[in-house]
Amino acid sequence: MGPALLLAALVALSLLVFGMTMRRTDLRPVERPAPPLRKALPWVAGATLTIGVVLLLVPGVPAIVVVGLVAYTGVAAAGIWRMASLDRVSSWMVPSQRTARIGLTTVALTWLGIVLGMLLRIADMVAGAMDGR
Repeated sequence: MGPALLLAALVALSLLVFGMTMRRTDLRPVERPAPPLRKALPWVAGATLTIGVVLLLVPGVPAIVVVGLVAYTGVAAAGIWRMASLDRVSSWMVPSQRTARIGLTTVALTWLGIVLGMLLRIADMVAGAMDGR
């Protein structure tokens, strides 16, 4: 389980670094700059803390599921915030389309988190069976 956890952490870190280093490529002036990602820190920290507390309150949830879903929630919440902040400063979508896009993305990321939690639980059960637990 250790190498899989290390690989997942490396992928999450790579995506985070990649997302933070992306810059605009066109030279057109921007009307309003997008807010920096550090303004999302309280929202992202609150989401990850909430998920962590809820998962710890549920009896029988393995530690790997809690750690994996808390990390996933942090990356997903930062992605949603970034998408919403970039949509707010762009003018290529009407507000109702922006709201629908953010809603659909949130639902999709929630389902991906549920699937990730189930896969982590299955991995824990397989590792437990191999260890004789």
